[in-house]
Amino acid sequence: MKGKKYKYGIVEILVLTVIALLAATVLNSEHLFNWTAHNRTFYLVLCGVPLLLLLLNKKHVSAFITMGIAGGIFIGNYLGAWINNYNESKIVAGMSAEEAARLQHHPGFEIWMGVILLSTVIGVIIQRVLSKRQSALRKDH
Repeated sequence: MKGKKYKYGIVEILVLTVIALLAATVLNSEHLFNWTAHNRTFYLVLCGVPLLLLLLNKKHVSAFITMGIAGGIFIGNYLGAWINNYNESKIVAGMSAEEAARLQHHPGFEIWMGVILLSTVIGVIIQRVLSKRQSALRKDH
């Protein structure tokens, strides 16, 4: 069982490191990746959560959070850019500065956090179902 935990850990660290490297280099011109590159401390703390959960034997929750971080940054960046472009197309000359600023907001971060939250909930549910199933199997033997 310990070997599986190490494999999960290595894969998760690799995935989170690749995202950090992409944010700092190739995708630095993208809004959310640039934000991540400039807010490294936040990203490191965020990455510490699944790794801590892995140490606490919550490998499914940990894996789902890692998938949420990795997938969510792409979804948040590109869906957020699409929403931002759509909202900016609504800006007209006579609009108040407050309304124009609201329409210029890029919702990528909020989408990213939502994906992570959803992934966490799914991971917790799967972890509980599998734990109950294993407990039931142990009782039968």
